[in-house]
Amino acid sequence: MSMFRISLGVSTWSCTLFSFFLAMLLGVSIASFAVQERPQEVVTVTAVEIPVRVLLKGDAVRDLTKEDFEVYENGIKQEITQFEVISRKIAGPALPGQKPGIQKRLFLLIFNIFDYDNAVGAAVDDFFREIFRPGDQVVVLTEGRVLNVERGKGVEELAAAIKDSLHKFKAISTAAALKNFRDISYEADRLLSALRGQSAERMSIAPVMIRFFENYQRIWTDYRRQFLEQDVDFYQSLIKRLKSIEGDKWAIAFQQREMFPRIKNASRLDNEIRAWADSQVEPQQQVDARMVQARQQDLQRAFDFSGTINAEAMSDIFLGAGFTFHLILMKSLRTIFSQDLELKEVGKDFEESLTRISRLTGGYLGFSNQPAAALKEAAALEDFHYLLVYSPRETSGGKKRNIEVKVKRSGVDVVHLKNYLSAGSLQVAVEDFKVNGRTISFTLSHYEMTQINGKRRGLADVKITIIDESSNKVFDEGKSLDLFKDETHISLNFNRLKPGTYFIIIQAVDRVSNQSDVYSGLIKL
Repeated sequence: MSMFRISLGVSTWSCTLFSFFLAMLLGVSIASFAVQERPQEVVTVTAVEIPVRVLLKGDAVRDLTKEDFEVYENGIKQEITQFEVISRKIAGPALPGQKPGIQKRLFLLIFNIFDYDNAVGAAVDDFFREIFRPGDQVVVLTEGRVLNVERGKGVEELAAAIKDSLHKFKAISTAAALKNFRDISYEADRLLSALRGQSAERMSIAPVMIRFFENYQRIWTDYRRQFLEQDVDFYQSLIKRLKSIEGDKWAIAFQQREMFPRIKNASRLDNEIRAWADSQVEPQQQVDARMVQARQQDLQRAFDFSGTINAEAMSDIFLGAGFTFHLILMKSLRTIFSQDLELKEVGKDFEESLTRISRLTGGYLGFSNQPAAALKEAAALEDFHYLLVYSPRETSGGKKRNIEVKVKRSGVDVVHLKNYLSAGSLQVAVEDFKVNGRTISFTLSHYEMTQINGKRRGLADVKITIIDESSNKVFDEGKSLDLFKDETHISLNFNRLKPGTYFIIIQAVDRVSNQSDVYSGLIKL
């Protein structure tokens, strides 16, 4: 039997077997507990770096000096202690003004895609063939998860591993969404038959319609949560870790425009719903009709989630870490065969927030279903900006710093970091993941320690899920751990699993700080 072995004496876990999918998308449930005498974190800030982009009719203004800028923190003018002119791009040799001596680069590759296809694979190949060079680091992100890929012996092996991981991950993650699309179509046909009196079942129409719209909204909510909503806390935690890595930082987002089935205007189903509502004349019938219309209106309102995405906060996260954010937008190639439903673009607010991040960070914005060609254009784009540094009078890192930069030049647009928060301490992390034969091991670190019942300790929930190549869950178990040292080593042996390729997800939640980390990727046992 497979057993968790915690090197610091924590009790073991046993293996259980289940089928796949929901646990992959759901978080770990966390029991409540009492924390006593939690220490107050103290962070000092000695220097604040503010990237500033100055534009005139969309073009960079290049002739500014330190004396042209003024920086204010919480309304108080600050002294600029350091001033740099930054000119950089991904492709080609170093540009004049580029920081000398920096050879290493960090790339955050973000795949916000529903369908993995050959065009995306070609873009991955071109990235490693044309852009990647020795010393670069690559982090892969999809659906708000870091997709960990074991580096091969060369760039070709690494590119192949990333493509294989993306292909298998997307096949797993979109399975439920595709099933839900089919369910909506089936329920739409069933409702149409009931409205036309063609159903063999004797049923009241109003409850059937209410259930239809409630299920429709539930499916949309799940889809929106999985593919569209941005977890600002997750990005803040991730970028905080990446900020400390030396070198130029670039984010490249491949964003596939999201599609979701909607009822066609003037379709058979739309006409029958309207006709039914208009035909209800009795008082109780009119009450039923209003209830149905209320559910239909709830669904329509749910499709509009403007204001729920904090584009400014996301922009500040990338700006504060020195990332240039390139965005490549692609159309979806999905189709649906239905007389009453059509796939329509959704989540324009989501795209607009990504577009704003690209503009604010000096990045590329392209619309193309040939992402490899768009990637070359992004790599050739120059990001020209200024870096202002000041030492704040108040050094407490817990204080929010509202920043304003003024430029002594009329008619220009000034784009800069507006809200600065100290990076503070690192959050809980799953690190040093290894596979040795049938055994996996990893280290849990950076969790907070506090005084609980007079003893210094940490508390964490760890859940491990392993899926085979047939998308069957072969291991799924979680456990709450008492942590007595700054790091905890965890190992798990799988003697009963057949040799082969699996997908692993490790979810860790620090119950003291309420922060989390997720490790996911392909493994070979």
